[in-house]
Amino acid sequence: MSISLTVDDFQKFQDELNQAFDEFASEAAVTVGIHEEAGNVESDDLTMAALGAVHEFGATINHPGGTSYGYATKAAADRDQVRFLKSGAGYMELGKTGPHIIDIPARPWLVPGVTNATEKLTQTVQDGLEDGLSLEQISEQLGVVAAGEVKKYMTDLKTPPNAKSTIRKKGSANPLIDSGAMRAAVTYKVGKVDQSEGLE
Repeated sequence: MSISLTVDDFQKFQDELNQAFDEFASEAAVTVGIHEEAGNVESDDLTMAALGAVHEFGATINHPGGTSYGYATKAAADRDQVRFLKSGAGYMELGKTGPHIIDIPARPWLVPGVTNATEKLTQTVQDGLEDGLSLEQISEQLGVVAAGEVKKYMTDLKTPPNAKSTIRKKGSANPLIDSGAMRAAVTYKVGKVDQSEGLE
């Protein structure tokens, strides 16, 4: 058995749906990403949300210098393998870096992650409407789907790659994942949007 809608029926349904979404959106919305509550990156003054923004958009750091470099071990010295050292650590310090600029390339994860979820998000809305769910219930489901798809996108991301030295240090080639803390911080919220939170 097939169901058909006349243009008039469809337009009425679409108008009612748009009105309901407008009413809901005036009070609440679904936000997906790393929210303020995620706190700071472990042992750093940088917030987890700011770290997410650095990866999404890239960044330029004006580093003041002063980082030690040299040989971590005697074996590294024998191989002439120079690396950055923690202050006072290592086999032999060769010097300290001067002021320099560090360019961190953009590795977008949020916008493309949500974009990749478009089909699943559309299906979630359709299923919710067919099941008679409220807009708030559908919004909760949209948040779950979107956050899950963003995390999957982060896990699968390969470019731009990390430097070989970073890959050695992390033990992983995924440019967004080290400890997994940033990916774990991706959540969703359903509620009134705080205009002070997020990027302008």
